[in-house]
Amino acid sequence: MRTEAPAGRGGLDPHRIAEVIVTTSAGGGRRGSGYRVGDTAVLTAFHVVAGAAAVRVRFDADRPGQWAAGAELAWSDPATDVAVLTFTPPAGAGPVPPARFGRIGDDRHAVIDVHAAGFPLWKRRRGADGRQFRELHQADGTVAALSNLRTGTLEITVPVAAADPDPAVSPWSGMSGAAVWAGPYLVGVVAEHHRGEGLGRLTAVRVDHTLHGVAEARRAELAALLAIPDPAALPDVGAEPPGPDTPTPQATAKVIGLPVAHGLELFKDRTEARDLIGRHLADSAIRMVTVTGRRGIGKSAVAAKVMETLERGEWPGHAQGPLPAALVNLSTRTSGVSLERLYFDCARALGPAHEARLLEVWAADRPVPDKIGELFAAMGDRLFVILVDNLEDRLLDDGRLDDEELDAFFDCLFRARATPRLLITSQLPLRLPPELRRFAAEVELSDGLPPAESVALLRELDQDGSLGVAQLSDEQLLQAAVRVHGVPRALELLVGAMADDTLMLPTLEDVLEDFTLRGDVVAGLAQDRYRRLGADSRSVLNVLAVLRTPATREAVEWIAGGLDPALDVTAALSGLLRMRMLSVDRGTRTYALHPMDADLAYGALPAEGPLGRRALELRAADWYARIAPPRRDWRTLDDVQAHRRAFDHRVRAGDMDGAALVLAAIGEWMVWHGSVLAAISMHLTLEEQVTDDRARLAHLISFGHARLSGGPLPHALELFTEAAEVAERLEDRPALQEAVFGLGDAHRQLGRLQDATGPLARAGELARENGDAEAEAHAVLSLSLAHSTLGDGEAALAGADRLSELAAASGDRLTEARSWNARFTALLSLGRWEETVTAGDRAVRAYAAAGVQEATDYALNAQGVALLALGRPEEALAPLEEALRAASAMENPRTEGVCLYNTAWAQWTLGRYGQAAETAERAAASLERAGAAEAAAAQALAEAARARAVPAPRAAADALDRAAEGAGRNAEMVPPAWLTAQAQHLREDA
Repeated sequence: MRTEAPAGRGGLDPHRIAEVIVTTSAGGGRRGSGYRVGDTAVLTAFHVVAGAAAVRVRFDADRPGQWAAGAELAWSDPATDVAVLTFTPPAGAGPVPPARFGRIGDDRHAVIDVHAAGFPLWKRRRGADGRQFRELHQADGTVAALSNLRTGTLEITVPVAAADPDPAVSPWSGMSGAAVWAGPYLVGVVAEHHRGEGLGRLTAVRVDHTLHGVAEARRAELAALLAIPDPAALPDVGAEPPGPDTPTPQATAKVIGLPVAHGLELFKDRTEARDLIGRHLADSAIRMVTVTGRRGIGKSAVAAKVMETLERGEWPGHAQGPLPAALVNLSTRTSGVSLERLYFDCARALGPAHEARLLEVWAADRPVPDKIGELFAAMGDRLFVILVDNLEDRLLDDGRLDDEELDAFFDCLFRARATPRLLITSQLPLRLPPELRRFAAEVELSDGLPPAESVALLRELDQDGSLGVAQLSDEQLLQAAVRVHGVPRALELLVGAMADDTLMLPTLEDVLEDFTLRGDVVAGLAQDRYRRLGADSRSVLNVLAVLRTPATREAVEWIAGGLDPALDVTAALSGLLRMRMLSVDRGTRTYALHPMDADLAYGALPAEGPLGRRALELRAADWYARIAPPRRDWRTLDDVQAHRRAFDHRVRAGDMDGAALVLAAIGEWMVWHGSVLAAISMHLTLEEQVTDDRARLAHLISFGHARLSGGPLPHALELFTEAAEVAERLEDRPALQEAVFGLGDAHRQLGRLQDATGPLARAGELARENGDAEAEAHAVLSLSLAHSTLGDGEAALAGADRLSELAAASGDRLTEARSWNARFTALLSLGRWEETVTAGDRAVRAYAAAGVQEATDYALNAQGVALLALGRPEEALAPLEEALRAASAMENPRTEGVCLYNTAWAQWTLGRYGQAAETAERAAASLERAGAAEAAAAQALAEAARARAVPAPRAAADALDRAAEGAGRNAEMVPPAWLTAQAQHLREDA
């Protein structure tokens, strides 16, 4: 343990960086970051510790002096997402000085260097013992002071996350709570990462905004915990605005040649790329930096912006080094690129005296390497940066130069002691011998512009509004940007197509519908080398265009080989890679097309034919069906990814019947594992297009299950009713059992309990006859839940006992979990509160053991209601909040609404009427979305809470009575009797 803290030193101390380890009430866990701001306090983000059953803070993990301590939430503000934990340091832990707090002013333009350290998901590693851990990451970046003014937060630009291990979770997850530093001052707390803004931007809370945004008493509490003597006097760490005496930086480099791109004052984004280019150019060991990427991605613009920055006498980003003495701009599209042009322009940059002598050398009959050597010698130790734009025009398809003199120039570049630095843009890099690779760096631009910059560019392209683009909403423009993958040239061509077509006057939407078929757009975006491809290479390219995702060589061979056995896939892939028509991921051994190139190639495919679009789509669907794991091996949603891709390919091939059968095999499983909205969206794609009776029956049943969870419930009822009719007609008893079960469960969730019991009992009988133990268990569970709602708790408990017997006989973990589900609901309806809490906890653990989230939200909700009944409303909030998160993860609006309704009542009980009103309104919205009858009850509860806050007790009492009536006999919601009792109390006190 580290016993002494450095005295008198400000700024980030690595020994005070906290790993915040949270255990939730459901038994799960989460990780976050924090910082020890004083002897007994850690500053973090509120959402890291919200709903925690236990919290530990750990310092110097796996290092000498490691220590940890239990912590408690001492102060929090959910509105700004800030929390302070307090803990008792272990014996021997020395005192630490208070952190110094500052602020970044938001009243002027400034770009400020900041840094933070935490434990993001992408730094998760596995130790030698097999145990996973998260390594510490120091994120150095900048804050633009005027960004995020509306939300009052800090936008931090940092190098992008080096990995994205889970597309469903931010790679920066776990960085939340990390302290943000500007020099020696702590100015914020990392709170969010918005995926739409890219992997290189984080959002942080401003500490000064949190201090100013809370009431005076709470401000004093926070200031005391953070040891801030005067919250109103935090020093502004931003750079002072230039005054009249501030010297203006002078350009020191002589510039030859025009910039290779236009409108640099409106240049968008590419901060990380410019920073990386700057670092490479400033590195004396690097002779050549090549910016690569597909046509139209913005290579020329980013290179020109780097040159402009150097011209101003600055290095891009954080690069440091001697500034260039001269900058030379060359492009194959303007002055041309040749040794003569290079030599003459560099000679001119050296000044008249050197230029005259070098021209004499050029005119002399001397070997080319001698002439180049004289040029480099004249440059001496001064730094010259030469931009060579669009070098691909001088390269063969294998990356070799098409000119011997240029080849000699590059050979000398890597041999001479002192040489200029080359900045090159090219669709494919210059091919270098292996021994020279250490002297060259490549910066690849593969992604288009981020959403905000894409939208801004589209608006700028219609400055006068004459094309109607500037008047469109941000959402409409964002859809256009996404459609063309944010490729800058594509955005320009879209607007250009609108401007040039003065006959049809197309809208932006019109151009987007067929942009891959428009000759003017395709000509401006298609790779030049595409036109030179042979038949085999084009076929392989088309396979990858159809797949739309990185694919292995085996996949390409199987798909293409099945349609054309003579096709040499290996040779075609090698050629495409040499031409940089494909990218390769060596770690996964997969090949991919840039999304824009895939769109263009797909648009050019013939619809029919042996290698046409339909044939390739169906063959791709068969490939995914071939590699899809069997159901017994499904554990996570990733395990059904192959089925989902097979579905997509069948839809694009127009095989809706086949797609329906694929979806029916995975739909209910997806619903159980939280992908309700995805399942609904997939079913909506098939609506009115499935013609085969058995495929339609499968579609109806699977769609019904999705609607049972995601709503609206009346639609689920319609689907199962039609499914039961079709199953009876086809004499398909397993399908009939599923349809009848869904019919009964839909009635139950709609509160039509008398209509529910008959179908559910029949579903159980059919399942037993069919030998389907899992389906029988599910029917028994639903029937038990119906009995609970009817108020027949003993019959409901009998159902729970039956499920326990089935679980004991089969050893099935899911059936065991369902037995606890039936039991906690029955106990809840009987008012046996302590037993409800225990049974709910057993259900949560049993569902976790079964690997299914099916009713975790219901179990936690039941615990919350039971704790309310026991007079412990503050304690009830934690499981209710956890239940809401679980319901949201399951994309179940009905359960979300129920949890919010009960949370609103807990807030009412605690006297927090304003919060209760807002929560109840959210409950009403969720229940309305689900088509649940209880939506009116939630709205009435919101009205009661608002009236109670006025106070208007009689109006509140009337609204409570309406809420009690609207809730009906739903055992999952707080008993209506509680509301009517409170209404009576209000009337008596009025």
